[in-house]
Amino acid sequence: MLELYHGEPNGAALKALIVLHEKQLPFTSRYLDLLEGTPFDDMVEVAYNLEREAPILVHHGQPITESLFLSMYLDDAFPDRPLQSGEALDLWSLLVWGRFCGEVLAPAVSTLGSKAHLVPALAGRDRAAVEAAIESLRTPERREAWLQALDDSFSDEELAESRRKAAVAAARIEAALAGSDWLSGPAFSLADIEVFAYADALPLLVPDVASPAAAPRLNAWLDRVRARPSVAKARAHSRTGAPRTAFVPGPEHSRWG
Repeated sequence: MLELYHGEPNGAALKALIVLHEKQLPFTSRYLDLLEGTPFDDMVEVAYNLEREAPILVHHGQPITESLFLSMYLDDAFPDRPLQSGEALDLWSLLVWGRFCGEVLAPAVSTLGSKAHLVPALAGRDRAAVEAAIESLRTPERREAWLQALDDSFSDEELAESRRKAAVAAARIEAALAGSDWLSGPAFSLADIEVFAYADALPLLVPDVASPAAAPRLNAWLDRVRARPSVAKARAHSRTGAPRTAFVPGPEHSRWG
């Protein structure tokens, strides 16, 4: 039996949902309503993930965390409809894209998305109730990230750095697609899922560098991925009706990014 603890179908949660639907695996969805202030700590046993970060896959009672490794686990554990070619070079490419997403693309998208969408969403809520929900979170890093959005205390430097990283990501994806429809090998793969989960927001957040005019190959690739039935099914798990703008605090910026 497969269970997936996840929030809105974007970012890391979107990866896992696309993989499950792409491979046509039956699973039980355990939706975490993070946008409504339901603390992750109250929804999932602490032993599953000390960082209290979704998504978490539970397979026969074993928790599987870390979204890229979770995707790779599913592809290895259920070899039908493979999403990896088995070629060493393609595995290397997947891992390189995974590191790039974790250190560059995901933090940039999270910061810019939180500034654009989470800040106004929290501003319309009862501050005392939001503060109480934040206070219930058990890790200081999560509390600080939510308070930053609640107080709209993103610095100009942090926003500028996020825009720089987003521009680097858009250019890198555009270049990678110069000779192929897909990012790693000749077919749609885990690499495309890994990057799409964050890159799907780039045209919304940084249109100057990620619009169809500025990055035509990037946008054509986004359209190809969006057209896959697995992506539509993954999006259908949304409870906000707007998963592309339902941001919550994401990974921290790495000093290596």
